Amino acid sequence: MEEANKKPKTRACTNEEHDKLSDLSDELIFRILSFLSTKESHKTCVLSTRWESICTKIPDLNFKLPNISDSMSSKAIQSVYATLLKRIENIRKLSLFSEYGCQSYDVHLWVSKALDLKVQELELECWSFKKPTILPLRLSISKSLVVLKLRGGTQPRLNYSSNFPSLKILHLHYIVWNSILDDRIEFDLSNFLSHCPHLEEFALHDCFKQPINIVSLNSLKRLYLFLEMPLPDFDICPVQINAPSLEDLCVVDISLTPRKYELINLSNLDQASLHIIKYSDFNSLYTQLKGLSNTKSLTIKPETIHFLSMEDNLDALHLLTFHNLLFLSIEISENCSWNMLVSFIQNAPKLEDLAIEVCIKVFNFICTIFLKR
Repeated sequence: MEEANKKPKTRACTNEEHDKLSDLSDELIFRILSFLSTKESHKTCVLSTRWESICTKIPDLNFKLPNISDSMSSKAIQSVYATLLKRIENIRKLSLFSEYGCQSYDVHLWVSKALDLKVQELELECWSFKKPTILPLRLSISKSLVVLKLRGGTQPRLNYSSNFPSLKILHLHYIVWNSILDDRIEFDLSNFLSHCPHLEEFALHDCFKQPINIVSLNSLKRLYLFLEMPLPDFDICPVQINAPSLEDLCVVDISLTPRKYELINLSNLDQASLHIIKYSDFNSLYTQLKGLSNTKSLTIKPETIHFLSMEDNLDALHLLTFHNLLFLSIEISENCSWNMLVSFIQNAPKLEDLAIEVCIKVFNFICTIFLKR
């Protein structure tokens, strides 16, 4: 019994044997802390003087403020000010999420400080009850800024004497729609894009009624459009895309009013996806598909397939030729005509892979057919 009740002997270990964290490089610690919010990562400064120093050098800053303005929100705002004002080292990325929890002038000052610290990536989602957040004018002349992602009531401004000299990735989410709600003036997207000469990736999710002209962007490689207009019988202007270097194109348009598309000079297109729920006429759709005729991979959603399957339009499909198409993915409803699919295959001489998703009310059936030419 005595032997059974004996506790196992323990051996005292030195600090060197236990302190594995001290062996980690600063770069690896930065990587680990990047998965935490800035508030959480700063709690590690109590570990040692080294970690206290590391907290002031974390390259990625991520702040999420409380949803409403209260005492907790005030403390969070003070924490953002304290972190940025104490900062000496440059930062790689600043992410800020605030849903009615701070004022627009706070965000303006924080972004100004980030620009002083040569920020490379800026991601902002800021909403305000009163005024939209107007970003500093010098944002457009920043030589360090490579990635800009804006969502909600945040409005960039242009310094017309200079372009975004280094900006390569731009994401805008409901910037235009909120500009209409705030000051009744729609954000001039075409003019803004004309000041981004080195842009390689552009993603847009918004409600649009003005023309969308994505032209003269010779460096653009990836374009993702998610467009909507919740009001039917609303005049909507067309979309023009002229991007000779474009490799990846995805268009999702759930507007209740048909929108015309003009796709020009897409000779380098590698993959394209089309999901548009409203078409004005067959000629509009035919023009879109003709603009995608050089792509190697094509994905088409059921609304497009259904429109193509209309008997009156089948005869015109033989005029479409996809010379480079290797992979075709289509989603078909039970009312679509399979003759349309035959026309597609006949006009794609290099097609190797065909993925068909048949949507039936009872079940979904997916099959992949490998074609050997």
